[in-house]
Amino acid sequence: MKPYAAILASALIAALPLAAQTPVDPKSPIPGFPDGRGPKGPVSIKLISPAADEVIPMPAAEPGKPEPKGARVEVKVAVENYEIFKDEATGKGQHVQLVLDGRALPNWYAIDKAWIFPALPKGTHTLLAFLQRPWNETIREAGAFAAVTFHVGEKNGKPAFDPAQPSITVAAPRGKFEGEQATKILFDVFVTGCTVGPATDPEACQIIYRLNQDPQQVLTEWKPVFWENVPPGKHSFIAALYKGEKRIEAPFALTQGFFEVVAAPAPAAAPAAAPAAPATPAG
Repeated sequence: MKPYAAILASALIAALPLAAQTPVDPKSPIPGFPDGRGPKGPVSIKLISPAADEVIPMPAAEPGKPEPKGARVEVKVAVENYEIFKDEATGKGQHVQLVLDGRALPNWYAIDKAWIFPALPKGTHTLLAFLQRPWNETIREAGAFAAVTFHVGEKNGKPAFDPAQPSITVAAPRGKFEGEQATKILFDVFVTGCTVGPATDPEACQIIYRLNQDPQQVLTEWKPVFWENVPPGKHSFIAALYKGEKRIEAPFALTQGFFEVVAAPAPAAAPAAAPAAPATPAG
Protein backbone atom coordinates (compact mmCIF):
# COMPACT_ATOMS: atom_id res chain seq x y z
CA MET A 1 0.00 0.00 0.00
CA LYS A 2 1.28 3.45 -0.87
CA PRO A 3 2.04 5.81 2.04
CA TYR A 4 -0.49 8.59 2.59
CA ALA A 5 1.87 11.32 1.34
CA ALA A 6 2.45 9.48 -1.95
CA ILE A 7 -1.28 8.95 -2.46
CA LEU A 8 -1.94 12.63 -1.76
CA ALA A 9 0.77 13.73 -4.21
CA SER A 10 -0.62 11.45 -6.92
CA ALA A 11 -4.13 12.77 -6.35
CA LEU A 12 -2.90 16.36 -6.48
CA ILE A 13 -1.21 15.91 -9.85
CA ALA A 14 -4.28 14.16 -11.24
CA ALA A 15 -6.56 16.96 -10.04
CA LEU A 16 -4.51 19.83 -11.46
CA PRO A 17 -5.84 21.43 -14.65
CA LEU A 18 -3.75 21.12 -17.77
CA ALA A 19 -2.16 24.30 -19.11
CA ALA A 20 -0.40 25.25 -22.31
CA GLN A 21 3.26 24.33 -22.69
CA THR A 22 5.52 26.50 -20.54
CA PRO A 23 7.48 29.06 -22.59
CA VAL A 24 11.25 28.52 -22.53
CA ASP A 25 13.53 31.47 -21.66
CA PRO A 26 10.71 34.07 -21.85
CA LYS A 27 11.40 37.79 -21.95
CA SER A 28 10.09 39.81 -19.01
CA PRO A 29 6.78 41.50 -19.88
CA ILE A 30 7.34 44.11 -17.15
CA PRO A 31 10.18 46.66 -17.08
CA GLY A 32 12.73 46.28 -14.32
CA PHE A 33 12.66 42.46 -14.06
CA PRO A 34 15.20 39.99 -15.45
CA ASP A 35 14.15 37.54 -18.16
CA GLY A 36 13.07 34.02 -17.32
CA ARG A 37 15.27 30.94 -17.67
CA GLY A 38 14.18 27.50 -18.76
CA PRO A 39 12.55 25.21 -17.96
CA LYS A 40 14.69 22.27 -19.00
CA GLY A 41 11.83 19.76 -18.93
CA PRO A 42 8.68 18.97 -16.94
CA VAL A 43 8.78 21.18 -13.85
CA SER A 44 8.38 19.65 -10.42
CA ILE A 45 8.30 20.89 -6.84
CA LYS A 46 7.83 18.60 -3.86
CA LEU A 47 7.39 19.46 -0.20
CA ILE A 48 9.80 17.17 1.64
CA SER A 49 8.86 18.47 5.08
CA PRO A 50 6.64 18.86 6.95
CA ALA A 51 4.79 15.68 6.03
CA ALA A 52 1.08 15.47 5.29
CA ASP A 53 -1.01 15.33 8.50
CA GLU A 54 2.16 15.42 10.62
CA VAL A 55 1.73 16.57 14.22
CA ILE A 56 4.75 18.57 15.33
CA PRO A 57 5.03 18.57 19.15
CA MET A 58 5.14 21.78 21.12
CA PRO A 59 8.41 22.24 23.01
CA ALA A 60 8.35 21.86 26.76
CA ALA A 61 8.47 25.01 28.88
CA GLU A 62 11.83 25.82 30.42
CA PRO A 63 11.91 26.10 34.22
CA GLY A 64 10.70 29.50 35.37
CA LYS A 65 9.60 30.56 31.89
CA PRO A 66 6.09 30.75 30.33
CA GLU A 67 4.76 28.10 27.99
CA PRO A 68 6.15 28.42 24.45
CA LYS A 69 3.80 30.14 22.00
CA GLY A 70 4.79 27.93 19.11
CA ALA A 71 7.05 25.22 17.74
CA ARG A 72 9.97 25.29 15.33
CA VAL A 73 8.97 24.04 11.88
CA GLU A 74 11.40 23.38 9.03
CA VAL A 75 10.22 23.50 5.43
CA LYS A 76 12.22 21.66 2.79
CA VAL A 77 11.48 21.40 -0.92
CA ALA A 78 12.91 19.63 -3.96
CA VAL A 79 12.72 21.31 -7.38
CA GLU A 80 13.44 19.69 -10.74
CA ASN A 81 14.01 21.18 -14.21
CA TYR A 82 13.60 24.77 -13.01
CA GLU A 83 16.46 27.13 -12.22
CA ILE A 84 16.21 29.17 -9.05
CA PHE A 85 18.31 32.33 -9.30
CA LYS A 86 18.51 35.91 -8.05
CA ASP A 87 19.76 38.64 -10.35
CA GLU A 88 22.33 40.82 -8.60
CA ALA A 89 21.42 43.97 -10.52
CA THR A 90 17.68 43.92 -9.78
CA GLY A 91 17.42 41.70 -6.71
CA LYS A 92 14.76 39.68 -8.55
CA GLY A 93 14.77 36.18 -9.97
CA GLN A 94 13.04 32.84 -10.31
CA HIS A 95 11.96 31.56 -6.94
CA VAL A 96 9.72 29.38 -4.81
CA GLN A 97 6.62 31.07 -3.43
CA LEU A 98 5.33 29.81 -0.09
CA VAL A 99 1.83 30.61 1.16
CA LEU A 100 1.06 29.74 4.78
CA ASP A 101 -2.60 29.84 5.83
CA GLY A 102 -3.39 32.23 2.99
CA ARG A 103 -0.47 34.59 3.67
CA ALA A 104 2.24 34.90 1.03
CA LEU A 105 5.80 34.82 2.35
CA PRO A 106 8.88 36.54 0.89
CA ASN A 107 10.39 35.04 -2.26
CA TRP A 108 12.51 31.98 -1.45
CA TYR A 109 15.77 31.69 -3.35
CA ALA A 110 18.09 29.68 -1.07
CA ILE A 111 16.11 26.44 -1.34
CA ASP A 112 19.20 24.39 -0.55
CA LYS A 113 18.60 25.50 3.03
CA ALA A 114 15.45 24.89 5.06
CA TRP A 115 12.89 27.66 5.51
CA ILE A 116 12.53 28.04 9.29
CA PHE A 117 9.43 29.06 11.21
CA PRO A 118 10.95 29.60 14.66
CA ALA A 119 7.65 29.52 16.58
CA LEU A 120 4.62 28.50 14.57
CA PRO A 121 1.46 28.74 16.71
CA LYS A 122 -0.43 25.69 17.91
CA GLY A 123 -3.10 24.31 15.58
CA THR A 124 -3.65 23.20 11.98
CA HIS A 125 -1.76 24.89 9.16
CA THR A 126 -1.82 24.60 5.37
CA LEU A 127 1.33 25.34 3.39
CA LEU A 128 1.35 25.83 -0.39
CA ALA A 129 4.46 25.99 -2.57
CA PHE A 130 4.72 26.89 -6.24
CA LEU A 131 7.26 28.24 -8.73
CA GLN A 132 7.37 31.74 -10.15
CA ARG A 133 9.19 33.79 -12.75
CA PRO A 134 11.09 36.93 -11.65
CA TRP A 135 7.96 39.06 -12.26
CA ASN A 136 5.88 36.62 -10.08
CA GLU A 137 4.05 34.81 -12.89
CA THR A 138 3.38 31.19 -11.93
CA ILE A 139 4.54 28.14 -13.83
CA ARG A 140 1.23 26.57 -14.84
CA GLU A 141 2.24 22.92 -14.90
CA ALA A 142 0.79 20.01 -12.97
CA GLY A 143 4.01 19.36 -11.06
CA ALA A 144 4.76 23.02 -10.28
CA PHE A 145 2.47 23.15 -7.23
CA ALA A 146 2.61 21.36 -3.88
CA ALA A 147 0.45 21.53 -0.78
CA VAL A 148 0.53 20.05 2.70
CA THR A 149 -1.68 20.37 5.78
CA PHE A 150 0.08 19.70 9.08
CA HIS A 151 -0.43 20.44 12.76
CA VAL A 152 1.50 22.01 15.61
CA GLY A 153 0.74 20.51 18.98
CA GLU A 154 -2.77 19.42 18.07
CA LYS A 155 -5.41 19.40 15.35
CA ASN A 156 -7.96 22.17 15.69
CA GLY A 157 -10.56 21.23 13.10
CA LYS A 158 -9.49 23.54 10.26
CA PRO A 159 -10.04 21.98 6.83
CA ALA A 160 -7.13 20.24 5.14
CA PHE A 161 -6.16 21.08 1.59
CA ASP A 162 -7.92 18.60 -0.69
CA PRO A 163 -6.43 18.43 -4.21
CA ALA A 164 -9.72 17.07 -5.54
CA GLN A 165 -11.60 20.23 -4.54
CA PRO A 166 -11.38 23.44 -6.58
CA SER A 167 -8.96 25.96 -5.11
CA ILE A 168 -7.51 29.33 -6.10
CA THR A 169 -4.31 30.83 -4.71
CA VAL A 170 -3.11 34.38 -5.33
CA ALA A 171 0.32 34.52 -6.92
CA ALA A 172 0.41 38.28 -7.62
CA PRO A 173 0.21 41.17 -6.95
CA ARG A 174 1.56 41.76 -3.48
CA GLY A 175 3.76 44.31 -1.77
CA LYS A 176 4.66 47.76 -3.09
CA PHE A 177 5.09 48.91 -6.68
CA GLU A 178 6.88 52.05 -7.76
CA GLY A 179 8.66 53.47 -10.75
CA GLU A 180 8.64 51.49 -13.97
CA GLN A 181 7.46 48.35 -12.16
CA ALA A 182 4.15 50.10 -11.45
CA THR A 183 3.37 50.70 -15.13
CA LYS A 184 2.08 47.12 -15.55
CA ILE A 185 0.95 45.18 -12.47
CA LEU A 186 0.53 41.44 -12.82
CA PHE A 187 -2.58 39.68 -11.51
CA ASP A 188 -2.02 35.94 -11.46
CA VAL A 189 -3.44 32.95 -9.59
CA PHE A 190 -2.82 29.22 -9.33
CA VAL A 191 -5.89 27.04 -9.83
CA THR A 192 -6.21 23.41 -8.77
CA GLY A 193 -9.06 20.93 -8.74
CA CYS A 194 -10.89 22.22 -11.82
CA THR A 195 -10.21 23.22 -15.41
CA VAL A 196 -10.80 26.87 -16.22
CA GLY A 197 -13.11 27.27 -19.21
CA PRO A 198 -16.33 28.84 -20.48
CA ALA A 199 -19.58 28.55 -18.56
CA THR A 200 -21.03 26.60 -21.50
CA ASP A 201 -18.83 23.70 -20.38
CA PRO A 202 -20.62 22.11 -17.38
CA GLU A 203 -17.35 20.66 -16.08
CA ALA A 204 -15.37 23.91 -16.26
CA CYS A 205 -14.88 26.60 -13.65
CA GLN A 206 -14.38 30.33 -14.16
CA ILE A 207 -12.17 32.84 -12.35
CA ILE A 208 -14.08 35.93 -11.25
CA TYR A 209 -12.14 38.81 -9.76
CA ARG A 210 -12.68 42.41 -8.74
CA LEU A 211 -10.08 45.15 -8.23
CA ASN A 212 -11.19 47.61 -5.57
CA GLN A 213 -14.78 48.58 -6.42
CA ASP A 214 -14.37 48.18 -10.17
CA PRO A 215 -16.84 45.94 -12.04
CA GLN A 216 -16.04 42.26 -11.64
CA GLN A 217 -14.23 40.49 -14.46
CA VAL A 218 -14.57 36.91 -15.68
CA LEU A 219 -11.68 34.78 -16.92
CA THR A 220 -12.52 31.66 -18.92
CA GLU A 221 -8.87 30.89 -19.56
CA TRP A 222 -6.16 30.32 -16.98
CA LYS A 223 -3.71 33.07 -17.89
CA PRO A 224 -2.16 36.17 -16.29
CA VAL A 225 -3.77 39.62 -16.49
CA PHE A 226 -1.95 42.95 -16.48
CA TRP A 227 -3.44 45.99 -14.76
CA GLU A 228 -2.24 49.26 -16.24
CA ASN A 229 -2.53 52.84 -15.00
CA VAL A 230 -3.37 51.81 -11.43
CA PRO A 231 -3.31 55.07 -9.43
CA PRO A 232 -1.03 55.56 -6.42
CA GLY A 233 -2.43 54.34 -3.13
CA LYS A 234 -3.46 51.13 -1.39
CA HIS A 235 -5.56 48.65 -3.35
CA SER A 236 -7.43 45.42 -2.67
CA PHE A 237 -8.82 42.64 -4.80
CA ILE A 238 -10.86 39.49 -4.43
CA ALA A 239 -10.94 36.37 -6.60
CA ALA A 240 -13.16 33.29 -6.56
CA LEU A 241 -14.00 30.21 -8.59
CA TYR A 242 -17.44 29.92 -10.12
CA LYS A 243 -19.41 27.44 -12.15
CA GLY A 244 -21.75 29.51 -14.25
CA GLU A 245 -23.68 31.85 -11.96
CA LYS A 246 -22.83 30.01 -8.75
CA ARG A 247 -19.73 30.45 -6.64
CA ILE A 248 -18.02 27.17 -5.81
CA GLU A 249 -18.35 26.44 -2.10
CA ALA A 250 -15.00 24.98 -1.04
CA PRO A 251 -12.54 25.90 1.72
CA PHE A 252 -9.90 27.29 -0.66
CA ALA A 253 -12.05 28.55 -3.57
CA LEU A 254 -12.13 32.21 -2.44
CA THR A 255 -9.15 34.49 -1.85
CA GLN A 256 -8.18 38.12 -1.53
CA GLY A 257 -5.09 40.28 -1.59
CA PHE A 258 -3.66 43.76 -1.13
CA PHE A 259 -0.93 45.86 -2.71
CA GLU A 260 0.24 49.46 -2.87
CA VAL A 261 1.31 51.73 -5.69
CA VAL A 262 3.81 54.33 -4.52
CA ALA A 263 3.71 57.69 -6.27
CA ALA A 264 6.86 58.68 -8.08
CA PRO A 265 8.73 61.48 -6.27
CA ALA A 266 8.25 64.91 -7.75
CA PRO A 267 11.18 66.07 -9.85
CA ALA A 268 13.55 68.36 -8.04
CA ALA A 269 13.04 72.04 -8.73
CA ALA A 270 15.64 73.65 -10.94
CA PRO A 271 18.12 75.80 -8.97
CA ALA A 272 17.39 79.50 -8.99
CA ALA A 273 19.46 81.52 -11.41
CA ALA A 274 22.28 83.48 -9.86
CA PRO A 275 21.70 87.23 -9.70
CA ALA A 276 23.25 89.16 -12.57
CA ALA A 277 26.53 90.85 -11.85
CA PRO A 278 26.26 94.66 -11.57
CA ALA A 279 27.24 96.54 -14.68
CA THR A 280 30.67 98.09 -14.70
CA PRO A 281 30.43 101.87 -15.12
CA ALA A 282 32.14 103.26 -18.15
CA GLY A 283 35.44 104.92 -17.33
